[in-house]
Amino acid sequence: MSTPPLQSPAELCECLEARGIATWSQGEGLLNDLQQQSSADPILEGPAITLLCDVDAKGLLSFLPRAVVTASHARRVTLATTSGPIDIFPIGDNSLEEILIGFGLGPLAFAHRRVTEQWSDPSDVRAKFEDGVLDLASSDPNPFTIAPRRYWIAARLAAQFQLKPSAAVLAAARDGLTEALKRLPEAAPARREIHRILFSPDPSLGLGFLHDSGISPALFPGLKRTGEKRASQLGESPAFRWAAWLEGTATQRAIVRLRMPHALARRIEKIHRAHPIDRTIESLRDGATRKVLQRLDHEDVERLVLWRRLDLEDTVQNEKTKLRLKRLDEVEAQFEKLRRNREQSDQVRSLALGGQAVMDALGAGPGAHVGRALAHLAQFVAENPEANQTEALAAELRDWAAKHAANPGPKQR
Repeated sequence: MSTPPLQSPAELCECLEARGIATWSQGEGLLNDLQQQSSADPILEGPAITLLCDVDAKGLLSFLPRAVVTASHARRVTLATTSGPIDIFPIGDNSLEEILIGFGLGPLAFAHRRVTEQWSDPSDVRAKFEDGVLDLASSDPNPFTIAPRRYWIAARLAAQFQLKPSAAVLAAARDGLTEALKRLPEAAPARREIHRILFSPDPSLGLGFLHDSGISPALFPGLKRTGEKRASQLGESPAFRWAAWLEGTATQRAIVRLRMPHALARRIEKIHRAHPIDRTIESLRDGATRKVLQRLDHEDVERLVLWRRLDLEDTVQNEKTKLRLKRLDEVEAQFEKLRRNREQSDQVRSLALGGQAVMDALGAGPGAHVGRALAHLAQFVAENPEANQTEALAAELRDWAAKHAANPGPKQR
């Protein structure tokens, strides 16, 4: 007998419990419920929903025929619901406690049974999670040596749930590093995990763990530690978050190692070439600034200015730093000037009254007065968008010309 389509994890729990199958919520879905956290990046998947069921795999699949076996020996099955996929671990002949301990990391080693409001916490780690500590479920054997992917998982848990890794976690991670590096998932799997970390509530905790455990120095030599906090200070742009974290290492080598998508890779390289922005621009002339704007848009420039300012504010505050900040202020002002000029040019091009019409109305030939008149009309339309019509602009131009009659410009011949 097949089950009807399920809408949520809660509904699935109720269905399983109704069949006499004790069902426990565990993992990131449970942690997310406890902290009510959400990702900073709307395109990221939500937290993985995991259930532990007191039944063997055969019994579970007979009740959930739509479920798909997703681990060897049917240790895990996955069921698609309208709320997203749910991973289900059949307990079978094992005990709930040993399965929880087997997850290795403290935040994954406790579970909650909704129907009875019971908690299972064999390693006594729930309280540590609630205190903001990332601990181990068990240190023997070393969980990182058994499953090297736990380096990425631990970093993600730290960043997503704002957990500080305990001394025991760091010791185990460092002890297992040499062996784990032989089997550590890299390329696209590593990139996806780091992306999730970069868009977590506190990326610095996860990125800090990767550095302190030895993973990031081994994979990306030369990384600056300032990138751990800078990544979340530059807005929501994936390229800027990646660029901030990767600062200091060989960009091209890191991009290849992570199998970075082409468009994102090119953006990161472009950002690295432009940082620090005050050194990219050799002079404050319009031409030098325009060259930068041919490669970057104004939003990129704003983030680059912010990045440089944060870096300078974090350095020793001496006369040299003050001069660099002054130079950065001048660069920012130059970009702002060009931005305003470009906006005004765009407004002039969109005016219902063109340059020839202005000269006809003024009865004068080309000259600076035409530019001043068009600039006035552009400002007028910016303040009164509905007035961008030929008759309204002509009337405004007559009023403007009357006030500036003393310098009408050369007469047309």
